Amino acid sequence: MANKCQECGFKITSRNQLCDDYRDPNKAYGCPECGTFYILPRSAAPTSKQWLLYLTLGFSGGLISSLVQLNGHSRWWFWGYVVVVGIGLSVYYFKSKAVTLEASGYRAKPNND
Repeated sequence: MANKCQECGFKITSRNQLCDDYRDPNKAYGCPECGTFYILPRSAAPTSKQWLLYLTLGFSGGLISSLVQLNGHSRWWFWGYVVVVGIGLSVYYFKSKAVTLEASGYRAKPNND
């Protein structure tokens, strides 16, 4: 996990991060270049809005599949739907994994040894 410091632009990694107190989230993740500390967001379970989106997509896929089979339409409609939903969910997944750093307000003097 590498993040860019918003103050100085330094690339913070797990090997070079500052940690004054691992029990306090305000003092656990800091930039070694300028001493600014950040709060990392916690990953959370899917929200009810996300579950509703997943159920709607699944229902729509089943509906399109049954319409294709019952009415004799081309199966390309179904596979086109699968490809579009797959691309959309992939984009949504990668956007949700982006981490934005929030400054904790704690600053320390960096050790430049």
